Amino acid sequence: MVKKTLLVGICVSVLLWAGACGNDQTGPANEDEITIELANKTDQITIAFALFYGPGLDEWGEDMLDDEVIEPGEEVSFVLPQETYTVIPMTYDYYVLPAAREISEDYRLEIGVEGEYPILVTNDTETDIGRFYLSPTESEDWGEDWLGGEVIPAGISRFFFADPDTYDVLAIGIENETVLESYEIEVESEKHFVID
Repeated sequence: MVKKTLLVGICVSVLLWAGACGNDQTGPANEDEITIELANKTDQITIAFALFYGPGLDEWGEDMLDDEVIEPGEEVSFVLPQETYTVIPMTYDYYVLPAAREISEDYRLEIGVEGEYPILVTNDTETDIGRFYLSPTESEDWGEDWLGGEVIPAGISRFFFADPDTYDVLAIGIENETVLESYEIEVESEKHFVID
């Protein structure tokens, strides 16, 4: 796929927002339970909310961290009944971090990796962003959609993490319109793109 040509069509899932109280559960899981580990591998981002969606949980998501946080370098394990869950971690500012969906067995979600820099994308448009590409400038293709079927709703910010490099950036709205196209962006520290 050439950078200027993108495949048409997108699988969009709606990102729900709201926090509710829950309980942080730790300990070994038995046959009827699964363990979901949430590891904060970043240097400077605090995970303030861990919204869980699944059977027996509030439909708007339950914050399983309750009043706790996951500081850089820390991790927390949650032991839950064997069902299928979605986990959406967020910062104090309600910035969305990489999520995990359709978890039905023991799972470890790592936020950030050593050597990668956080890239914050703020959607200040009135449309949801359905696809986001961050492609090394020397590449002939845009590569895979970094949202992976998720969306960045209007008014919401979402973190991505990337190795230091020079990138081209492309964001596509859910109506297949280009809302951001930028070239040769050097990622040598944290970046913030505001799409308006």
